[in-house]
Amino acid sequence: MLEDIHHIFIIGIRGVAMANIARILTQMGKHVEGSDVDDSFITDSVLAECNIKPINSFEADSLPQEVDLVIYAASHGGKHNAQVIEAEQNDIPVIHQVEFLAMLLSRFNTSIGVAGCHGKTTTASLLSYTLAKLSRDVSYMIGVSEFNNQFGGHYGGNEYFVIEADEYGIDPPDNITPKFHLLRPDYSIITNIDHDHPDVYETLDDTKKAFKTYALQSLQSDIVLRQLVVCMDDPNIVELLPSLPKESYITYGTGSKADVQLSDIKSSKNGTTFTLSSSLFEITNTPIETSLFGEKNALNTTAVIAMLLHIGFELSEIKAALADFTGAKRRFELLGEKDGITVFDDYAHHPAEIIATIQAAKARFPKQRIIVLFQPHTFSRTAKLAHEFAEALSYADKAILLPIFASARESGEHQTISSEIIVKAMNAKSNDKAFSAINEDAALLELDKIKEPNDIIFTMGAGDVYRLAPHILA
Repeated sequence: MLEDIHHIFIIGIRGVAMANIARILTQMGKHVEGSDVDDSFITDSVLAECNIKPINSFEADSLPQEVDLVIYAASHGGKHNAQVIEAEQNDIPVIHQVEFLAMLLSRFNTSIGVAGCHGKTTTASLLSYTLAKLSRDVSYMIGVSEFNNQFGGHYGGNEYFVIEADEYGIDPPDNITPKFHLLRPDYSIITNIDHDHPDVYETLDDTKKAFKTYALQSLQSDIVLRQLVVCMDDPNIVELLPSLPKESYITYGTGSKADVQLSDIKSSKNGTTFTLSSSLFEITNTPIETSLFGEKNALNTTAVIAMLLHIGFELSEIKAALADFTGAKRRFELLGEKDGITVFDDYAHHPAEIIATIQAAKARFPKQRIIVLFQPHTFSRTAKLAHEFAEALSYADKAILLPIFASARESGEHQTISSEIIVKAMNAKSNDKAFSAINEDAALLELDKIKEPNDIIFTMGAGDVYRLAPHILA
């Protein structure tokens, strides 16, 4: 299909995944246009590099007549978007974002998916970065605008393709089929399984079933030996393993039963060190260094090493290739330092991710206060996990909560959940631990009151809280 298509229109082109798709298509020699809201986005640099200026309209008459293909996703109305309807009425092919990615996947000799409720973006970015230093013909599609000053979408040849396999639904609420069920990578990493996206998965068991289906579908009919690399430290993954053929997976983790084991994990201001051992790959007590922080990222690094060892690379060259990876954008990203106060940004938007980030920060800065400026993301997630959010944010020394950042699907709906509910739960256990801000200005004023020299401040969440960092530094 791609060979015969030359002019592609992407609805919601400023979204991270869509902007990266646009870049891949541009590198493949396609003419790409798209539509989105008139606002600045974290992907503006991606689109500028591709010389793409989005049309700031979703009206049907804004769709160019000469388009060969339209790509859409769940945002901006999904299949009900006026430009999708216009294209279908004019017999222009229309496909969902993940349908396009599934089609793209088939072009490559070796494809590797990275799935998991937490850590998949960092893991996929590290895998892509390391693989690109080990081999020439590497392409990737990651759900992040940048990592290590590289864009999250890249077409560099047809030998290897790394893709972040997203468990979210195709087009909620109309179609809650998990997107990664449409993908068939040759190999896959699964970092963990947790209850997230309550608008798609009502319970944790529903999430487990979705990952089981993904794992089984990822296996080719002739079962390539050890196609899956899975984390044995995650109890939900361990529960999944008996349903998989034993020859189909490699395990990694801190336990002695893992095929690839890490131990002696230590954090410093420069990153994390740990020791790697594996009878499977004949490795004994080999020291590993990474510029990433925290135990979770030590596990993510081990997942990448295990995958690269399995597909044929040597440990010595893998260690050299991954050593200077500093992380994906909005993942423990250093934004600046002023008057002895350091500001970071992190995408953590689930309680488990918040805990992991704060614990990594405390390991890196054991004698400094950690202050979190958190913006909850979506009413559905906040309502379902309100208690867990209160517990997670209590790991910080102080927390300031912004109003909930709603998804486009939730706009206009009456909501009973609020950030204030989380703050009250936190302060009931520890007085003055948290503050609920009615808007950004109130949050910045409160931060100005409580800040002290040597504080570590995080803007945190999946919305647009990162935009406050320059104001904090100023």
